[in-house]
Amino acid sequence: MNSDLQTKYSELLTVGAADSSDNLVKDGLQTQDSIGRWIHYIMTDSPGSVDDPIVEPSISTGHESFSSPNMDHHQSSASEQIFSITEVSPAWAFSTEETKITVIGFFHGQQHLEESNLFCVCGDACIPVVVQSGVFRFLLPPQSPGLVNLYLSLDGQNPISQVVTFEYRSPSMLGSMVSLEDKSKWEEFCFKLRLAHLLFSASKSLNVFYSKISQNALKEAKNFLLKTSNITDSWENLIKSIKDGKISFAQAKDSLFELTLQNRLQEWLLERIVEGSKISDRDEQGQGVIHFCAILGYTWAIYPFSWSGLSLDYRDKFGWTALHWAAYYGREKMVAALLSAGAKANLVTDPTSENPGGCTAADLASKNGYEGLAAYLAEKGLVKQFEDMALAGNVSGSLQTSTADSVNTGNFSEEELYLKDTLVAYRTAADAAAQIQAAFRERSLKLRTKAVQQSNPEDAARTIIAAMKIQNAFRNFETRRKMAAAARIQHRFRTWKIRRDFLNLRRQAIKIQAVFRGFHARKHYRKIIWSVGVLEKVVLRWRLKRKGLRGLQVHPMEAVKDPTQESDGEEDFFQASRKQAEDRVERSVIRVQAMFRSKRAQEEYQRMKLEHNIATLEYGLLDRDGDM
Repeated sequence: MNSDLQTKYSELLTVGAADSSDNLVKDGLQTQDSIGRWIHYIMTDSPGSVDDPIVEPSISTGHESFSSPNMDHHQSSASEQIFSITEVSPAWAFSTEETKITVIGFFHGQQHLEESNLFCVCGDACIPVVVQSGVFRFLLPPQSPGLVNLYLSLDGQNPISQVVTFEYRSPSMLGSMVSLEDKSKWEEFCFKLRLAHLLFSASKSLNVFYSKISQNALKEAKNFLLKTSNITDSWENLIKSIKDGKISFAQAKDSLFELTLQNRLQEWLLERIVEGSKISDRDEQGQGVIHFCAILGYTWAIYPFSWSGLSLDYRDKFGWTALHWAAYYGREKMVAALLSAGAKANLVTDPTSENPGGCTAADLASKNGYEGLAAYLAEKGLVKQFEDMALAGNVSGSLQTSTADSVNTGNFSEEELYLKDTLVAYRTAADAAAQIQAAFRERSLKLRTKAVQQSNPEDAARTIIAAMKIQNAFRNFETRRKMAAAARIQHRFRTWKIRRDFLNLRRQAIKIQAVFRGFHARKHYRKIIWSVGVLEKVVLRWRLKRKGLRGLQVHPMEAVKDPTQESDGEEDFFQASRKQAEDRVERSVIRVQAMFRSKRAQEEYQRMKLEHNIATLEYGLLDRDGDM
């Protein structure tokens, strides 16, 4: 019997070797389930082969080897593959979240196991599966990133299927970051496209060619070409940098595009100068050339605009100027160039439903988180408004602007220098705001005085006017006294420790006062309630047979109209405008004052101040060279 078994086994080996060699040529290595069927056939056909020590061959595939049948019967049955996995979906999962996994496969004849309690082992986790016909579903818990083994099991330890590889991936923010970066790049590209389209589509060269040019326009055009002659040097510098290999291909491409736009802008402005036009063009969405240059940060476009005679404060469809757009996108160099060229920082956008009073450039910068830039623009806006009012004769006096540049900075640290600049900015803004508000009150006093003189007799008018003058003087005195008191308080509580102790002491004092007042209020309240109860029940109800206090009807008194308000000379429109202007002044002072609480804002303010000084010096040098 042993000889027959050896003969049958050798024949089976010969056939298996021939088949395996053919499969290696055609399809590669054989699968593990065919080898399992061969071993199962040998073990079932010869019952004595398990204990026979002669038969000890082994059949090996490219993946793993199965040893001879003289192994322990329990071990061979446990490691036998009775289920084949055909698909695992999805093939990977995030390591920080639960994932629903579906395993699809089939049993090798053991259909009764479909109703058994199966487990899926994935790495260190053992999860019971939801069994359906050939489909098994389970939830994988979070695990550490990496590759793990996945297989089905009856007891959670020994596999009954082949072992497949499953991947846990760490969640990455790279996709969202790339998408945000791509979005910003596309947005910038759209602005460049709109700028190029506006410059190249709004050509007026034919009109200039067929029109008669005046001598004054010709002189202005020659002066403009003389001032913008540095564009030729820019071409030479770009060619030299490319030949020397000092810039990359991307930088060279961007520089070429900017120089092309710069040349086209020069021609575009020259056409407007020759034509005598002082109004810029807009695209379909309502923005002009100066607005696109401010959004993109093209500082080289500001000075040619200023020399051409076109307004830097030209508004777009929504009332935004170039300074508004530069502040909205946080373009510090562009803001410095616009301010040095004469742009106004106190202009307001058109009113909207969210902002009925409009927004200044400082408001837009603060809205997007540029606190230092907002403080600098708020200070410059207050100073510009004061200068305009002084030029119009609406305000008298001058600002006591003191600069921190003249102080010897060698003896101070960086934080102390930031604090000094902040104090100087706040002092300037507060002084300008106080004088502007005093001018508003003075104008209102004049209008009320005029109205009183027209509607009252002479003696009564003198009395009312004298009273209003006294009130106005008292308000000015109160304002100066409050500012002096605020300066003393700020000087006294300058350090953090003293202010903290002061706030703690004040909080405790307020608590004590509140408890004491509450005690007295409750004490008197009980007496009042008792007295009212006696009055209501004994006197009114029982003695006089009348209604109680709850039945009394209180008639509201008619409001007495103030005759001085009726005779106010200001209309509602001007009163609303003045209220909005006062709110803007207060917001500007608050923007500057907010720098005390943020070191980042102080750094932005210092950087913006240096950029403005550099831009002012550069503009002065270019203007002087052009005049020469």
